[in-house]
Amino acid sequence: MRIEELYQDIIIMVCNVTGIDEADILHSNREECADARYLLVMALSRMMTDEEIGRVIHRTRQGVSYIRSNRAKLSKWIVASNWQVISKYIASKYFICR
Repeated sequence: MRIEELYQDIIIMVCNVTGIDEADILHSNREECADARYLLVMALSRMMTDEEIGRVIHRTRQGVSYIRSNRAKLSKWIVASNWQVISKYIASKYFICR
């Protein structure tokens, strides 16, 4: 599967789960958009490098690494709840478990 196809599949799932559209996830600074961007990066990081993720979401490798390392976001109930749904989807579709 190509990187772009993988990205499209994951972004659609994140958009469906969070109810936020792709443009807002990638560009908005609202808190719920930042939470959704964190979920997107975490989901993609299971299958892609930080550099590849940065290329598809138009961020630097360092920016992606910073987003990914923010574990405090998982302490929010809505983020943790959404992460469970997304990680189950990834595990069932791509057979990736962590």
